[in-house]
Amino acid sequence: MFYKPLVSITAIALLACALPAPVRAEGGPRNLLITYRSTPANRPAFREYLQGPASTRLEALKKAGKIEDYQFLFNWYNDALTWDAMAVIQFKDYADVAHWNKLEQTSPGGLDASGLALGQPVITVSADLQWEAGDTVAAGSGRVFYLIPYEYRDRAEYTRYVDGYVLPQLKGWMKEGILSRYRIFMNRYPVGASWDALFMYEYKDIESFGEREPVIAKVRGPLREDPEWVALSAIKQEIRSESENVIADDLPAR
Repeated sequence: MFYKPLVSITAIALLACALPAPVRAEGGPRNLLITYRSTPANRPAFREYLQGPASTRLEALKKAGKIEDYQFLFNWYNDALTWDAMAVIQFKDYADVAHWNKLEQTSPGGLDASGLALGQPVITVSADLQWEAGDTVAAGSGRVFYLIPYEYRDRAEYTRYVDGYVLPQLKGWMKEGILSRYRIFMNRYPVGASWDALFMYEYKDIESFGEREPVIAKVRGPLREDPEWVALSAIKQEIRSESENVIADDLPAR
């Protein structure tokens, strides 16, 4: 009865004082994350379409300097609670988003008529890539993508929570050799049914992904000696809530 209030007071003090100030996003968001839904019957053809015509179109936009980069992810499983595919579109600057908006007028979600017959864009999120580390490799390298969407109660509080609680663990996972890269996106306009923050983990291969749980436990062991980390762990359920996770492959162009 007496212990929990002390933990909460300590945690609040740490959130207010001990952790870095949140990063301020300058200018407009330069990332679009578009999710698509297909049907079980159309999933194979939709996957082929994304690797073929859709990738060809985005590659042409990249060469023309209209987008900086793009990536297609495809859910391992047909799951009615999540999505079948996701496009991650990066722009060099926010002004380039205007060109994409014109494309959307005739090609919703970047899909032409043949693509829209196989899958439809469901949610598009304008996001900031707030945290990133690790190396990039060509699509189709065998990496396993694990995506976790979150909602939070306060952006500044959540940013400090990621800095103080999440990043120390991610550094440990990378040191252990199972995690090759991570990206954490923050929704610039976190309202409605979409996520507020999206964690995108890239595991080296399926064997490394299988080691996720024991490595989490191993890395958390020493962190439990850090009072700041422990205080944040004690209130993490109050700070954020987690939605359905997705395991996915990245799709190489064909």
